[in-house]
Parts: sequence; C-alpha cells; structure tokens
Amino acid sequence: MEEEYNLKELIEEVCEILETSYTLEDDVYTLTVKTEDGNNEEVSFYETIDSYDVAKIDCTVTIGPIIKNPDLLYTFLKNNFELDYGSFAIINEDDTDILVIVESVIADACIPDDLAAIASYIAEVAHETRELISKSS
Repeated sequence: MEEEYNLKELIEEVCEILETSYTLEDDVYTLTVKTEDGNNEEVSFYETIDSYDVAKIDCTVTIGPIIKNPDLLYTFLKNNFELDYGSFAIINEDDTDILVIVESVIADACIPDDLAAIASYIAEVAHETRELISKSS
C-alpha cells in the first residue's frame, strides 16, 4: 500500500499553524506548543502501525513521574472519559511510573488543522494535569 501522506510535510504545516518549530530525533518529531497561559509543552509525533496493519500517527505528551495515589489514579481514569482527544496512560521505565497523554490518528485521514488542534488540546491537558499533580503532592 502506497503512503498518501508524508509525516514531515504534515508536521511542517502544523508548525506553521501553531507558529512553532520542531526537532527530529529517532523518527520522533517534537514540537513546543504554547498553552493559553503561555507555558510550553513538548508534544511528540511518530508513525506506528496498529494491530490491523493500518498506519497511524501517535501524538504524546509526557507529564512525568508519578506516585500511584489511588485518588489521583481515579481522577485520571475518570478524566479519560471527559477528554476530547487523547487518554491518560502510565508506562513504566526503569522502575519509574510515568504519566503520558496519548492520541492516535489514522495517518491517511490526517490533515494539518486536525493535528494542530490535537497538539494544542493535549498540551493544555498536560499543563492542567501538572498543576493537579503539584496540588495533590
């Protein structure tokens, strides 16, 4: 199946929309997205294949290490249902639990405006989540 999209071109258009730039390392594009409060969040984009062999673009923001507090975990699980884009996930790296927000879109159907909206949204959620974590610490 021939690819009908080019991730680099999509990312370049997203950067124009969001008035930012990107870095590329190990096939991961990272954009600095400014939130409404003027804070910066790093949003990463990379290509993957889903379980049905469909090309997709994963968008992620790493919130950072967390301590598994039942109330906090309940809040993240509850908030998953309320998110417009993305979901919370916990990955374990080197025996550290790291909270991330992840969103996946079908690569062939992705347009720059949608990808920019997703990046802005998950950047805002990441910023709000960091504030929530700092208040509960």
